[in-house]
Amino acid sequence: MPEQPVVVFDTNVIIPLIVEASHSTRLFLRLAKAEWQIAVSPQLLAETRAKMKTKRSVRQWLKMSEEQIDTFLDVTLPGITVEVLGVRQTHGAVPADPKDDMVIAAALEAKAEYLISEDKHLLELDQYEGIKIMNREQFEAELDRLGVAE
Repeated sequence: MPEQPVVVFDTNVIIPLIVEASHSTRLFLRLAKAEWQIAVSPQLLAETRAKMKTKRSVRQWLKMSEEQIDTFLDVTLPGITVEVLGVRQTHGAVPADPKDDMVIAAALEAKAEYLISEDKHLLELDQYEGIKIMNREQFEAELDRLGVAE
């Protein structure tokens, strides 16, 4: 039996997973049903935690308690993702925003086929060493094209 595809979600796609009716959650549920894996790195998890806990605009959008956010970060997210070690380093992969190199590194380490992001600097790359970089809408169309059931 072939190994199931691996997908890496960028922080801006991970955070909305806490919202039941989000586009990210619908994509995740579709992937879970097809037994695809969502991989994360410690660096992606740390950035997700930092943004969910301290970024004012994210906190206002979420309208959730500290306890709800902690449960998502400490229980839900680890239960629905596969964590890579986070030892892969990538320098210069995203010249327009070197902070995004960690997202590329996570995808490379996870041997991901897809990296899903809403970040313009990553999306401008289109692909990196065979990893297709798409936003949520493009990825949804790709899943339709591949016949991945909803």
